[in-house]
Amino acid sequence: MKIKKRYSFTACIALSAVIAFGGLQWGIPSVHAANVFSDDFESGSAGNWTSTTGTWSVVKDGSSYVYYQSGSSEGRTSAGSGSWTDYSVKADVKIDNFNGTNRTYVCGRYKDGNNYYAASISNSNGGTLEIRKKFGGESTTLATKTGFSITTGTVYNIRLELAGDSISMYVNNVLQLNAHDNILSSGGVGLIAYKTAAKFDNVIVSDTTAAPTSTPTATTAPTSSPTAAPTPTATPSATATTAPTPAPTAVPTATPVSGALYVAANGAAGNAGTIGSPTTLQSALTRIAAGGTIYLRGGTYSFSSPVTIERDNSGTASARKTIVAYGSEKPVFDFSAQAFASSERGLQIFGHYWHVKGLEVKGAGDNGIFIGGNYNIIENIEAHHNRDSGLQISRYASSAASMSEWPSYNQIIGVYSHDNFDPDNGEDADGFAAKLTIGPGNVFDKCVAAWNTDDGWDLYTKTDTGPIGVVTIKNSIAYKNGQTSDGNSTSNSDGNGFKLGGESISVNHIVTNSVAFQNKKHGFTYNSNPGSIKMTNNTSWSNGGSNFAFDAGTHVFTNNLSFAGSSSDKTSGTDVSSTNVWWKNNASTNAKGLVASSADFVSLTPSVIRNADGSLSLGNFLKLASGSDLIGSGTPAGTNIGATIQ
Repeated sequence: MKIKKRYSFTACIALSAVIAFGGLQWGIPSVHAANVFSDDFESGSAGNWTSTTGTWSVVKDGSSYVYYQSGSSEGRTSAGSGSWTDYSVKADVKIDNFNGTNRTYVCGRYKDGNNYYAASISNSNGGTLEIRKKFGGESTTLATKTGFSITTGTVYNIRLELAGDSISMYVNNVLQLNAHDNILSSGGVGLIAYKTAAKFDNVIVSDTTAAPTSTPTATTAPTSSPTAAPTPTATPSATATTAPTPAPTAVPTATPVSGALYVAANGAAGNAGTIGSPTTLQSALTRIAAGGTIYLRGGTYSFSSPVTIERDNSGTASARKTIVAYGSEKPVFDFSAQAFASSERGLQIFGHYWHVKGLEVKGAGDNGIFIGGNYNIIENIEAHHNRDSGLQISRYASSAASMSEWPSYNQIIGVYSHDNFDPDNGEDADGFAAKLTIGPGNVFDKCVAAWNTDDGWDLYTKTDTGPIGVVTIKNSIAYKNGQTSDGNSTSNSDGNGFKLGGESISVNHIVTNSVAFQNKKHGFTYNSNPGSIKMTNNTSWSNGGSNFAFDAGTHVFTNNLSFAGSSSDKTSGTDVSSTNVWWKNNASTNAKGLVASSADFVSLTPSVIRNADGSLSLGNFLKLASGSDLIGSGTPAGTNIGATIQ
C-alpha cells in the first residue's frame, strides 16, 4: 500500500551540492522557494539519492513505490545540497521491523554520516521521540519524549524544522519537541534506518515560513603578539546588570515546548518557567526532569554564592538534563559579589549527565566552573577573571576517597578560559585543571587557555592521592600563560602551556593536534610524570622555556613540531619513525634530516580566532607553507608534521 501523507517523520536526509533533474544539474541555493526538493519514488528509481551503507531499493508497497532499507545493519542515504540552511524536511515513514529496540531517523543539515541533526523514532520505553545531533561522530540527544506509541506497520508523518538554532520535530502535524543548537549551520537531507527495516515516501524539503533566529557571527579571541597584549574580554563588576534581550521573533511561542523551563535574570522563583513567565535558575534546577532543557535568556545573572547542581540531581545516558543559552542570546553568570580570595566557586556540577552550553562565567572567588560529577558535557563556554582555575575537574567532596567516586567521562568542548588570576601565590589559577582526584575518560576538545597566571592546563598528581585517570587533550591551544592580559603576575606563576603531571607519578595522558606558543615557561611539559604520555601532531613555538620538556619517561612522540624555543627540547621516549622535528641547541633537528625554518610557515604572526560556535582557527599562523618538506613527511605516510587547527 502506498505510504500516504497522513503522517510525517523527520528523517535524516542528506543533500549533495547539486541535484540532477532530467539529466541537468541545478545549483541549489539557500532555501527561498516554497518547495526546493521532493521525491515520491513513483519513477521506480532512487536516482536523486546516494546510499553509503545498508541495503536500499525502490519497491512496491501495495500499488505504489517507496524507498526501502531492508538490511538489519545501519542504512544511510542522502540527497540535496550542502548549502541549504533554514528549511523543513518531512517524510512518511513506516517501520517493518525494529530488530529489537532500534531507531529510524529523518535528518536535516546532513553533511555526512558523522554530522547531522535528526528526528528519531523508536519503540523503546513504550515509544520514544528524540531530536538528536551527531557531530564529529559523537551523538547527543538534544530533546526526548517517551511513552509516544510507535508501532510497526503504521505510517508516521514526521517534520523536522530548522530555523537558525531552533530545531523542531512534528509528528502528525503536532509539535512534539524543540531544541536549540547552532553547531551545524547547513547541509542536505538524509534518511537513516539504524538497524531497522524501514520504508520512506513523499520526502519534501520546503522553505521555513518563519524568519530564523539570528545566527551568531564569528568573533575573534584576544590575538597575541610578542609586543602587544589583547584587551580583556570583560572586567567583572559587582553591580552591573543587563536586561534580558528581547525574544527572537522566529521562536515558536504558541505551543509550549515539552520538558522545557525558561529562566531570566529578572525571573521569579514562583513563576511557571514559560517564555512569558520565566523562573530563576535555582528554581529551574530543582524542577527540570531528565531529558528536559533549561533555556537561559540573555543578560547578567549576579550571584553572591555558588550555583550548585547537587549530587542527586542527574539526567541519564539517554536523557540528559540541559542548560543552554536561548537562541543567540548571551547569559552571563557574574560571581563578582563573592570575596575574590574566598573558597566560593561559581557553577558547581556535582550531578551526572548534564549538558551546559553557551554561557559566560566570571568573577568567582575560586573556580569559575567546578565539575565533580560524571558524563557531563560543557560546551562553548567562556570562563574568565576568576580567582582560581577557570574550569576544574576534581572530586566533589573530600570524603569521596575512592577513584570510583572521582569525576569521569566528562567532555569539555569549545571552552575558552582566560585571565584567571590567583592573587595569593600565582600557582592556582590555571585555564583548565584536571588534577589531584579525577577518574578516567575526561576529554578536552577545541579548547583555548590564554593569559592565566599559572598554567594553561594542569594535570597535577600528588602522592597522598595517587595516580589520576588518563586525560585526553585534542585540537586545543595554550598561549601567553604566566600572566594576565593586563600584566598581572606573581613570582610563583609557572606559566606552562600544557603541564602533564606531578610528583613523579606515572599517568599515560594523550595530547593530540594541539598548539602551545609564547607561554612564560614550557609549551608542553611532563612535569615529572615518568610514564608514557602519547604526544601526536602537536606544535610548540617560541615558549619561554623549552617547547617540549620531557626530561624522563618512556613517552611516545609522533609527528610533533618544535620551532624557536628559548631552551633545548627534552625528549625522553620514542621518536616514532623519526617523525618529530625538535628545537635543540638553538637549531632545528630531526633524525632523518628534516629541518624547520621560518620559510616553512605561511605566517609567524600570532592569531587565534574563536568562532561563535566555539570552533577554532589560527588562520595562516603556524600553517605549513606550500612546498614545505614537513608536509606529508609524518606517519602514516602523507601525514603532516605538527598540528592543523585551521
